[in-house]
Amino acid sequence: MPRNQLLSALFAIIVAIGSFAYTLAAGNEPLLGLDLQGGVSAVYEPTTVVDEAALDQTLEIIRSRVDALGVAEPEISRQGSTIVVDLPGVTEQQRALDLVGQTAELRFRPVLLDLGPLAGGALVPLDTDELQNELDNGDGAGEDEESLAQFRRRQTDADDTDGTDDGATDEGTTDAEGDVPADEELPPLTSEQLAIQQACLSGVPTAPEEDIAEAFVLLPSREGGLLCLGPTVLRGDALETATVSFDGREWAVNPVFNEGADGIDRFNAVATLCFNATDACPSRRLAIVLDHEVISAPSINAAAFQRDRVVISGSFLEEEARDLTTALQFGALPVELEAQATRTVSATIGDDVLRSGVIAGLIGLSLVALYLLAYYRLAGLVAISGLLLSGLMLWSIISWFGETQGLAITLSGIVGLIVAIGVSADSNIVYFENVKDSVRSGRKVPTAVERAYQTSISTILKADIVSLIAAVLLYFLTVGAVRGFAFYLGVATLLDLFVSYLFMRPALLFLANLGAVKKNPRLLGLTGMGDLAAEAVSSSAKSSTKSGASA
Repeated sequence: MPRNQLLSALFAIIVAIGSFAYTLAAGNEPLLGLDLQGGVSAVYEPTTVVDEAALDQTLEIIRSRVDALGVAEPEISRQGSTIVVDLPGVTEQQRALDLVGQTAELRFRPVLLDLGPLAGGALVPLDTDELQNELDNGDGAGEDEESLAQFRRRQTDADDTDGTDDGATDEGTTDAEGDVPADEELPPLTSEQLAIQQACLSGVPTAPEEDIAEAFVLLPSREGGLLCLGPTVLRGDALETATVSFDGREWAVNPVFNEGADGIDRFNAVATLCFNATDACPSRRLAIVLDHEVISAPSINAAAFQRDRVVISGSFLEEEARDLTTALQFGALPVELEAQATRTVSATIGDDVLRSGVIAGLIGLSLVALYLLAYYRLAGLVAISGLLLSGLMLWSIISWFGETQGLAITLSGIVGLIVAIGVSADSNIVYFENVKDSVRSGRKVPTAVERAYQTSISTILKADIVSLIAAVLLYFLTVGAVRGFAFYLGVATLLDLFVSYLFMRPALLFLANLGAVKKNPRLLGLTGMGDLAAEAVSSSAKSSTKSGASA
């Protein structure tokens, strides 16, 4: 066998085994998609007719939010005017959907009054008409304050409101007469606080879409409280970005504001009002509002800040800090979306699908291997060895993409790989059949292997290019699962070209030069070629005899 062919075969083997060994040593594994490991899928649709540019911008913001969640290989795509979001491997599915689906503009509102926590952390629907009647029917300030105190107690008394047991103790409920127990007496509100409360009531929206920026509003916080907020003083467009940090003791969020009047200058003007506890911001707290919910309400501890030196700290858990960072970074969508459908795939179903896909692949590979061995004998071993080398490299590539690029494999990707088994088998069959034709023409087996390769590789290259063109077109012109099929079909086709160029010919030539194969070509699957081989040996012997006689 020529030295260069031996080196090429060794190179292919070293690349395949070396890449697989590296993958095992690095601990890389393929990432599984939604249909193989479970997760959640949601379809969002704009509530109004919007243009293409707004939908594209919305798509990019959602993609940025999902990336910030750390979801491996999310699938985010447009299908007409709808947006489909697939989040594989998400354990806290509702949290992920809440972050992705937040559509309101990010706003900053001063906290005018904190109405305190709600029992059990659940928001009881606020009956504003009842509260307004309580205030309007009072004969004096003292009665107004007492009525409001009783109302606040009823609003936070979850046991008496919904009849459920949320773990509250007996001391947290009212007595039969509806009086507030002495040890749970709420402090009366001042006249100024009542005025603020009445201003909030006058501006309370009756529906989320009526949450206008200029209104006083009552909004729930994520901690389960109810806050009375003033008009919007700052919007999300004043922010450039936000990061999360940990100083060894606690997690913090670091918003970075834009430079100039549209960023840090506007924030500092608000910070001055809150720091000095003016009427516009009496609590010295500034609420960050997204999707009609207060996601954070930090206190302002300085009158002015540098644009990249603002720190929001507190008793944040890591998850809470990252969620707030994501909301600050990607808080505003150009359109309002409504979830049309949500589909959850359990991990158990994903395991069953993966098992079925693997079994189908193994069955297909086994049948192909049996056919190649039965029909091509030792030549079938060359084809199986080539498939094995391709499989090792393919595993390494999938694992590397999953580890570094977050690329996951889905059921459609597995289908693409199963189809690729047939593509690789076809390449070997084209070569082996050309070898047969060359032997039939009277050439010796080693010579036939060399000559047949020249015509076979051209056919193999053209067939693989057709597969690559189809894979590229499918990948760029389709969405969803079809792209996974196209990607892995394309990768497997490239690996088939690699193995065909570097390994297939040297491996078959090595077998063809074995003495047993020269005497019995049937060992290479050259059925019916025994007589031709015998004639070739006889002709060679006669030629040697004649040469000796002539001498």
